[in-house]
Amino acid sequence: MATRAATVERTGAGGARMTAGSLHPGAWLAWLAGGCVAVFLTSNPLYLSLGLLAAIGVYAAVRDTAKGRALTPFVALGLGLAALSVPFNVLTGSSGPSLLFTAPSLTFPGWLGNVTLGGPVTGEALVTATGRALSIAALVALAGAFNASIDHFRLLRMTPRALSQLMLSLTVAIVVVPQSLAQAKAVSEAQRLRGRRSRGLRALPGLLLPTLHGALERSVQRAESLDARGFGGGRPDTSVPPALAGVAGLGLCSWGAFGHYYYGASWLSIAALAAGASLVALALLQGGPRQTSRLRRDVWSARDGLVVAAAVVSVALVAGLRLAGAGDAAYLAYPDVVAPGFHAAGALAFVLLMLPALLHAPDVAGSEHKR
Repeated sequence: MATRAATVERTGAGGARMTAGSLHPGAWLAWLAGGCVAVFLTSNPLYLSLGLLAAIGVYAAVRDTAKGRALTPFVALGLGLAALSVPFNVLTGSSGPSLLFTAPSLTFPGWLGNVTLGGPVTGEALVTATGRALSIAALVALAGAFNASIDHFRLLRMTPRALSQLMLSLTVAIVVVPQSLAQAKAVSEAQRLRGRRSRGLRALPGLLLPTLHGALERSVQRAESLDARGFGGGRPDTSVPPALAGVAGLGLCSWGAFGHYYYGASWLSIAALAAGASLVALALLQGGPRQTSRLRRDVWSARDGLVVAAAVVSVALVAGLRLAGAGDAAYLAYPDVVAPGFHAAGALAFVLLMLPALLHAPDVAGSEHKR
């Protein structure tokens, strides 16, 4: 009885089931941020492989929900595209002294940029492309685990006022995807029960139209629900400058992170990150706290603190290795490809990201309902 009482279901603002032992949305957000920063700070394929395994392990532990199962095709697609980036990057540009083989080449005319596909394939290019693919796959798995485990509407209530409209749009857009996939699956099962067994392209009209109709109906219901809860009501929002500063800051942070990842560390990417962080901080200070009424407050537990501490320690360990020049955290395959170094601190940094998989409370009531 005590175990069942500890896992009794509660319904949040988004209608999602959550157990009494589920992690706080802020803890999940800190875990996602720590994992992404740790992945960005290293180019060592060994550490990135551990990060990918940790993210996949957490996703496997939290995916046993309707939203998690609906996100599985997107996670698989992201991992597949990350794997395809290896031959694409190798065939579009390969340099280095360690020649592996020579592939058939094709050079486009000058009006297409004189791009050459194929040609010599070197070990340096292959190792570099593999490292980039591992980092992309790790980021995809981290995002999949976060979106499968988090209640986005609980996270929305924590958003500062300056970013509330942006986060509301992102929340609605993110939630629509798994709900549309679940609706498509329900329509397909209903058609099979009625004896309709059309396959391939012939089945698309009968599948897409009911799915779109259900998506539009749910959008109207969600808009009515938000209006009933007071979103967009009350006094006119006069915090347009802080909101614009917050959006611009997030854009600069994203651009700086992409530039740091794709082009390497440079003063321009660092300046963009610093300017973006400053604008976000300014928006949060000028926008002020959100004034919301809550029927139930999210409780911060010791397990949430452990997850946040693990994320902070993970980033600190990788950053320390990079600053100290130890463990090949800033591994580079050029000019000659050699085996990357390995340090126990780097391994520990990414093993700590597995902590949510151990602390996440499973939906026992949902499992009993299935049985």
